Amino acid sequence: MKKFILIIVTIAFFIYPSVCLSSYLIELKNGSTFITNHYWKEGQQIKFYYRGGVVGIEKNLVREIRESDLPYKEAVAEEKVPPTPDVPEVAPKEAGKKTEVESKEIDVEYYQRMNEELWDKYRDAKERYDQSKLHRDEFVGNDAKKEIKEALDKLTELSRELKKKNKGVLPDWWKEKP
Repeated sequence: MKKFILIIVTIAFFIYPSVCLSSYLIELKNGSTFITNHYWKEGQQIKFYYRGGVVGIEKNLVREIRESDLPYKEAVAEEKVPPTPDVPEVAPKEAGKKTEVESKEIDVEYYQRMNEELWDKYRDAKERYDQSKLHRDEFVGNDAKKEIKEALDKLTELSRELKKKNKGVLPDWWKEKP
């Protein structure tokens, strides 16, 4: 009987490796978070897999790294992955400066207000998720995970919209989390 159970567990491991492998939540001091299936220390950097590549972040920018129940999705290297609001792109020096064209086309106050509201929703949901882990309340934790994902998806969508209106560049103020 023990042999049978061992065979079933082994088969499950190969069929569903994500069930058997943990993911890690890397939280930066600026509030950004990354989910990865593996990380390591290399010199003064924490390196990890993210969206089909390897990312390196200075150790002093990392607040904490902890195991997470959030799913890790691995992106295919050939797939074009859109930018997310928590990973700022390198932009020219002119990025974020208002021009006459920009001030007419972009309602900066709207984007700043929406950015702040969505980050507030993210932080509230994250706090509920953390509390659900302490109280072992899976129902609340699952709802909080959904809200976290929803807030980040809306932030991504809003950042794409803003970038499109701003000649392909996110303004400097967008990269600073409220």
